Amino acid sequence: MNKAYLMNSASYMTALSTNLPSNDQGMGRINLERAFDNQPRALRDEIPGDRFSGTGQVRVFRGTVPDLAQPFRVTLAYSDAPGSTTGNAYVNNLDLAVTVGGQTYIGNVFNGATSTTGGTADVRNNAESVFLPAGLKGNFSISVTATNVPGQADTTIAGPNQDFALVAYNSSALAACPQQTVAPSTVPTDIVAGSAYPSTTFSA
Repeated sequence: MNKAYLMNSASYMTALSTNLPSNDQGMGRINLERAFDNQPRALRDEIPGDRFSGTGQVRVFRGTVPDLAQPFRVTLAYSDAPGSTTGNAYVNNLDLAVTVGGQTYIGNVFNGATSTTGGTADVRNNAESVFLPAGLKGNFSISVTATNVPGQADTTIAGPNQDFALVAYNSSALAACPQQTVAPSTVPTDIVAGSAYPSTTFSA
């Protein structure tokens, strides 16, 4: 949660002119003024009911952007299972997508400091963000997809598993939708309004 919270509050370093995230500035410099302001936030910190137990599961959360004058920012972070000391070190892969204002934004797809539509999901980083400028208001949905979960992130839990922390800035409290499980080859980037959900639910 600390990582997600501080990354969510970071400020873009305009002198570097790079797309977030980058080797030059990561997600930007720490901004404690934003981190401790009075803007409403929604936090979910490794909640057992949110934990993934296999590939193809999706967690969907809905809320409202309350303040037109403030940016809307969402950050996902998770502690991956231990990886190989040679080659690719990452094991599990969770992907973030945010739908608001009729558009869907994939985590870590940026043009400079601002998220943009299109692009492809980030398969390497264990932190993903969607940062949108002021001017949005109304309903949104956040989906976290277990695109690939072969590893045991929490060794006290049997079998493959992965939990996560989620921060939404300028957000009402989040409402969790029923659990959705899909075939790995058809994992969606978002579950849109009107989707049919199975009867199995998880605790919000």
